[in-house]
Amino acid sequence: MSASESTAQDPVIWIAVHDLSRTGVPVLLARLLQASPARQREVVHLVAMYGGPLLRELQSLCASVTVLEPSDRRSASSAASLGLITLGMGRAGEVVRHSAWRAKLARRPKPDVLLVHGAGAWPVTQAVSSKLPVVLHLHELETALDRCIPRPEQAAAFQRAQQVMVVSAPVAELARNRGANAAKILLVPGCVRLPAADEAETSELESNLPESNVTESSAPETDSVQWVLGAGTPGWRKGTDRLAAVAHALQRVSSPAQVGWVGGRPTGADATAVGRTDLVNWIPESADPWKLLSHAAVFVLPSREDPLPLVALEAGVYRRAVVAMPTGGLPDLLADGRGLVGSHQDVRWFVAAVEQVLASRALAEDLGQRLHEFVRTHHDVDVIAPRWLQAVSDTAGR
Repeated sequence: MSASESTAQDPVIWIAVHDLSRTGVPVLLARLLQASPARQREVVHLVAMYGGPLLRELQSLCASVTVLEPSDRRSASSAASLGLITLGMGRAGEVVRHSAWRAKLARRPKPDVLLVHGAGAWPVTQAVSSKLPVVLHLHELETALDRCIPRPEQAAAFQRAQQVMVVSAPVAELARNRGANAAKILLVPGCVRLPAADEAETSELESNLPESNVTESSAPETDSVQWVLGAGTPGWRKGTDRLAAVAHALQRVSSPAQVGWVGGRPTGADATAVGRTDLVNWIPESADPWKLLSHAAVFVLPSREDPLPLVALEAGVYRRAVVAMPTGGLPDLLADGRGLVGSHQDVRWFVAAVEQVLASRALAEDLGQRLHEFVRTHHDVDVIAPRWLQAVSDTAGR
């Protein structure tokens, strides 16, 4: 059988994603595509509402990438659509927008199935046939879901989807509560690629960290300082305002440990919540954050709402001890001694848990090793990707 004959047997898959930023949803998509057979990637066409730094990488992983809107969101169709919406002609505005999208997508092969990778990409369903089978891979909890799909429209959206993949049990519960048929729901969690020989390569932390906010000197050597580190897009959902409480608590007990966050400094109202005099090292976003994070004595997840953050799984790859607030799939992931997770959103408990891990290297090593074994068994991309791809192909076949 020739390669072309083999490819012809595979369904044409369109994958819609909100943007191509270095955040959890598009990063997970890149991992799943990397682990998929090259033959099947030849019939995958990616539709991104907005571009981002992952564009080039994703272009190499599928047949095509179509970006519907410029990054500044100021296309002619967007301006016309916004103008109509402002005039109270919302339906006409959406027609203009979706017509422009259809014109861009007309050059792509006709799809057999549309995978909506994250609720933020749900508007793309309005630019395809209402008869096209749809799979929704849901990565959101309540606040994010309501922002992506208006609450009154969620029941219809879940009915429209033939399959609803979810990244954690709490996301599945939310989907059921918002109108999804339980029989449609399939757990497809986040995943990681474990390094060759089961060893993660690391680099020197001190060459990458900024100057400390605690003193005027440069950041100390990694073997002389314990770092409490977290990562992600700073803001209310990620709970980055809570890092200041951790940093001040450590200062009060004269701990040499320092607190840092990879992903930039909070802005707007989130910056006000943190305050101008906080003791946190706000480290810029990095294409390879684990060059820094792999040196953490404690990896922190202070999130208020997080379905199953990829960085928690990545912490397991690097055998880092994790302290987390209870949200999404984190209580299940960190159960049975795989990390410390609160019973409720309690900042005092969170600070005390960080101090507990810093005080015991043996505890930190045990937590990290247990998480590593669990992630290796349950979240390896080579295990998750076939299940993900099969679910999409099966929906196309229906």
